[in-house]
Amino acid sequence: MENLRVRLYGVRFGDAILISVPDRTSRGRPITRHILVDVGNVLAGEGGQDVVFRPILENVRQLTGGKPLDLYILTHEHLDHAQGLFYGAEKLGIELKARYAWLTASAAEDYYERFPEAKKRRDVYQAILGLVQASPELRTPWIDALLLNNNPAAIDACVAHLRQIAPTQRTSYVYRGCQLRRRHPFRDARFEVWAPEEDTSEYYGRFRPMSFARAQAMADEEGQAVSTEPLPPPGVDTGAFYNLVDIRRSSFVDNLLAIDYAANNTSIVFLLEWKGWRLLFPGDAEHRSWKTMDKHGQLRPVHFLKASHHGSANGVPPADLLQAILPVPAPDARPRHAVVSTYPDTYQHVPDRELLRLALEPRCELYYVDKGVVGDGEWLDVEFMPRE
Repeated sequence: MENLRVRLYGVRFGDAILISVPDRTSRGRPITRHILVDVGNVLAGEGGQDVVFRPILENVRQLTGGKPLDLYILTHEHLDHAQGLFYGAEKLGIELKARYAWLTASAAEDYYERFPEAKKRRDVYQAILGLVQASPELRTPWIDALLLNNNPAAIDACVAHLRQIAPTQRTSYVYRGCQLRRRHPFRDARFEVWAPEEDTSEYYGRFRPMSFARAQAMADEEGQAVSTEPLPPPGVDTGAFYNLVDIRRSSFVDNLLAIDYAANNTSIVFLLEWKGWRLLFPGDAEHRSWKTMDKHGQLRPVHFLKASHHGSANGVPPADLLQAILPVPAPDARPRHAVVSTYPDTYQHVPDRELLRLALEPRCELYYVDKGVVGDGEWLDVEFMPRE
């Protein structure tokens, strides 16, 4: 194989990317090495269908000849990126292994002991779950999808599996500034990690008060969640009190979105450079992560961009930062590409097709891995010829 190839699989609403890179062995012999990024889709609605995983995993296994991947990368702890390999091993009997693995920093077993502030995300999730279980009228398909995708128990099971697909000494929890030497086998490719910060509480912002939400979930004698209305303290106006209850109860949507944004912003953002080509894979990084990368001087022009967060307005970098990544005019004569992996009507306003048209089409060739474009378990290939 002479060309570098990026294969983006039709996984519905999720990501599954196989990068095949021409390289050399220690003796200088040509070899093709494979990097698998993520593999997963959502757990609710039409955007999440498990039938897509078999043809994808079988294709990966065929291309590697049944040998371990050279590198596996989990960009972040969302099920639409993390659950495919676990599902394949548990349900399909297809277990992929890797020589090296990179997982986002927060996936380390001792992470919350070292960064206790980052644990707030999980504590607030449990409060929201209790509220929604006790108040079913608050549930919508969109809320259910967010709750499922951010479920810590389900994520932990997937991450536990991913921690062992490579030997322990070759499994790394990577972040901006970490040492990459001896953490991959590549000779002709170079890597940079632009994000996340090691302390992911950098991306949280402020959660809104949830004290009443925490009080909403109680268990009846059969173990089912029931709703209990708090009573106003003596001397407090009843109407004003219940207005405050309603305000704090409604804050669960903002907090659930904050949890989702925070997880996206913990994405590993990595640059792969090969034969003068620069390819950027940002997971689901959102504006807060892009701005942090810019603050640390990470951003520079690339030839390939995997569009972040499935083409959402939050995933497309702000205009000035996009100019740093895909400048106009282009700094060289090489073609540039961007690919959006998405599925319609899974999350509100995702993808934002008008924004993508305005922001990306003037800068590069824009492709979609989407319903009606790439079928379930099929793929789109983008290739790069060696040019010095």
